Order: sequence, then structure tokens, then C-alpha cells
Amino acid sequence: MKKFVSIISVMLIIFASFITAFAAGINANEQSVLNQMRTPANMQGNMVYVPSSYVNQAEAHFNTIDMTSAQASKINSIISQGRSFLEGTGKSSINKLTGSEKKTIANYASQAAAVLNLSATAGSDGTQVKVIDKSGNTIIDDSGAVIKTTGAVNKDFSAPIMIGFVLVSAVCCGLLMISKKAKNS
Repeated sequence: MKKFVSIISVMLIIFASFITAFAAGINANEQSVLNQMRTPANMQGNMVYVPSSYVNQAEAHFNTIDMTSAQASKINSIISQGRSFLEGTGKSSINKLTGSEKKTIANYASQAAAVLNLSATAGSDGTQVKVIDKSGNTIIDDSGAVIKTTGAVNKDFSAPIMIGFVLVSAVCCGLLMISKKAKNS
């Protein structure tokens, strides 16, 4: 019986090591970039914000990476430069920017994306913003696409397997105890 319990215990420890650990979450560096993205530009008294859908999609992506402080510092600097550029145009809204000014803003977005090995594009009117990774996966898309699911998905079967193993082990132990009692009677 002791050998059986020892074997079961060792097997439980082995199977427990298969359970996946998820370290998803926003670190301080990523949070600083999100805060910078949420800070508005003051265009002649009008507060202009990065669309919340962009911030939400960026946050979903940040949950899948681990941004360094050097990357965050570089991105924050680029965002700050872009905000200063917008405020310095003398325009009261994004819609009043010239084509050249919109290209400059798109260039800032491109520079910031490049820090994370991403590429950013925008249409000539400043819409149709898209950020993709090197594999072609969309990170940010203003075409109304839903934010992609991140984190655990239903392809990880280690927890159900572990629970099943524990239940089978408990049943086996119970049957062993019953058979031992019947043998001793």
C-alpha cells in the first residue's frame, strides 16, 4: 500500500508540473506607454485623444509581450514628440490637418511601432490605421475589428487531465482499501 501511495504521489507531482503558468499582465513599462497614449493633445483648447479602441487593442497586445524600460522610454518619447507636433500645428482638430501634417503624425506612429518590431500604416486621410507584427498578425485595426482574444485558450488540457488523474487515483485508493478490508475479514 505504501508503494502504491508513493507511486501515486510521484505521479501527481509530475502531472502538476505540466500545468501551464500564465504571466500575462501589464508591467510598469507597458502601463507608462498606455498612460502616455491616454494623455490628450491640446489643439487650440480642444483636447484630442488617441481613440480608446487603439489603446484597448494596444493593451491586449501588451498582455502578450514583456516591454523593457528602454522600449517604453523610446515609445513614450515618440508619443510626446507627436503630441507636441499636433499642438504646434495651430489647428483646432485632426480634421483640419494638411496631408503633409497627417503624414508626419503617421510617421510618429510608425516610429513608435518599430520600437516593438511592428509596422504601422494609415490612409492619407489619417484613417484606416493598422499595426501589424512581422508575422502579419493585426495588432491595431480601426476598421471595426474586434480585439483579439489573448491569454489562455481551450487548447490547454493539462488541468482537466490532472483532475481526471486525481479522481482515478482516489477511486483506485478506495478500491484498494476495500479489497484490503475484505481480505482481512
